[in-house]
Formats: sequence, structure tokens, C-alpha cells
Amino acid sequence: MKQLWQQIRTVRGAVLASLIAAGAGIGLLASLPASEVLHAFSTNEYCGTCHTMTPATETFAQSVHGGNNTQGFVADCVSCHLPDSNVVEELWVKGTSGMRHLFGEYVLQMDALDYEELHPKRTDYVFDSGCESCHKGLEPRAEKATSESPISDQTHQMAFARKDSDPDWQCSSCHYDIAHPGLKRDMRLREEARMREIATLLGEHNND
Repeated sequence: MKQLWQQIRTVRGAVLASLIAAGAGIGLLASLPASEVLHAFSTNEYCGTCHTMTPATETFAQSVHGGNNTQGFVADCVSCHLPDSNVVEELWVKGTSGMRHLFGEYVLQMDALDYEELHPKRTDYVFDSGCESCHKGLEPRAEKATSESPISDQTHQMAFARKDSDPDWQCSSCHYDIAHPGLKRDMRLREEARMREIATLLGEHNND
């Protein structure tokens, strides 16, 4: 009986090991196309295909992050707007935000994003993990900052001091529009131009 029980345990162990190996294999195989899909739908060119994103795309090109720097470096949209974590969370954020954008673009037929509504909520869709992946060592330098340190380190020292007491504190709490300079003004000018165009068309129609 004891020998039979040992054989059963051995078989159970082998089956369990096989199931774990099969699950790991399936998981790895599934993650490969998921990563490819995420990459294909995360390029700057793809993000700029919706006409509602045109103001953001054009102002991004004028920013330091969009190539307006001495090195010619251009960040990816997803570097800021997707968490730098794991493929599951990245796919979830990409999928939910993408569906909102597509729904507004093609179902609601939106002419433009509502900047006044969205801008105060920027910390919901700009992730610190993206900032930290490029701007390394900010917090350690801030912790060591003194009155003789660069003003940026002193400023970050004050900002990081709020991190524990303010759960909504993020990089974009202070660095707003850093990747889209003048976006509010750009969108206002576009709306004024659209209204003038409508007024001109109505005037021409009335004259007919």
C-alpha cells in the first residue's frame, strides 16, 4: 500500500509539473503577440491618426520631448501615456483609453477634445513611471540638495516632500503641458478659426 501511495504521489507530481510547464508555455506564447499588438498600436504615427489628436501632435513636435532639442531625441507618446510596468497593465490602459478615443472620434464624431475638462485630470493619464524611466536619479539628488545645489534639485526637493502627504502628487502636477506647449492656446485659435469659417459660410448662404 505504501509503495502504491508513493507511485500515486509521483504521478501527481509529474502531472502537476507538466501542467505548470504547459501553462507557462501558453503564457509566453500569448504574451508575444500581445506585445507585438501593443507595439503596433503604440507608435507616434498611429496615435496621431485621429483628427482630434492633431493639436496634440503638432504641439508635441514643438516640445523638447517631441524633437525640439539639440540631440534630436523624440519620445514616444506611450512613454508618458502608458505605465512602464508589465504587458497586462499596459494592454489594459492602452485598450481602455484607445476605446474611448475611437468612440469619440468615430461614434460621437467629435471635432476636438475638451481641453478644459481633460487638463485638470492629466494625472490620470500621464504616468510617473514614464518620466522616471528617462529622468533617473531625481529623487536621490533632491534628497541631498542644499542651498548651493542647482535650483532644479531644490525645487524637486520641495516637490518630493509632498509625495507622502499628497496621494494625488505626480510629476505632471507641476510639469503640465511640458510635452504640448501652448496646447490650450492652439485649440482656442482652431476653434475661433472654425467659428469664423462657419460664419462665412452662413453669410454666403444668406446672400444667395
